[in-house]
Amino acid sequence: MASRRLFDPVTLLRVAPLLTSTATLVHAGDAHLFLSTLVGLRPQRPKVNELAPRYFESFFWRGLPLIFLGYGASVALGVANYVALRRAASVSAWYAGGSVLALAHFAFVPKIMWRVKDAIDADEAPDGPGAQAIQRWLNVHYARMALADFPAWTCFFVAALKVLKPI
Repeated sequence: MASRRLFDPVTLLRVAPLLTSTATLVHAGDAHLFLSTLVGLRPQRPKVNELAPRYFESFFWRGLPLIFLGYGASVALGVANYVALRRAASVSAWYAGGSVLALAHFAFVPKIMWRVKDAIDADEAPDGPGAQAIQRWLNVHYARMALADFPAWTCFFVAALKVLKPI
């Protein structure tokens, strides 16, 4: 039992969805930071329009595995906690809510996939639409963060607060 003082797997299970949803929220915030900075370079817009399609394509494909891993883990761990705690409805409902909201991230795919295609297929010319295409992607990204990602994190945060007891 002394080892549980150093490492408690049940506590890790209870906190894990919060950790994975924090990671996905940080990733979403980074996407906002890097891409909004790129498209916000107004004096350099011709250079941005030339660079934007290839930059976005690389950014998107490199980040996609992190999205599937992070949100997949959040959903799975939230469901595992919901099942384990289903008799404690005041806690399990928060894990269920977080899981549903993390899964809702993917409900935006039909809306965002065309924005991704437009950004990647944009003409790489100084007067091309690259920066505008990325801005349209960012607009959906902001909505998804506000309606799915942050609320999922909030649910997992509340669940962790409710289930963990002070030492």
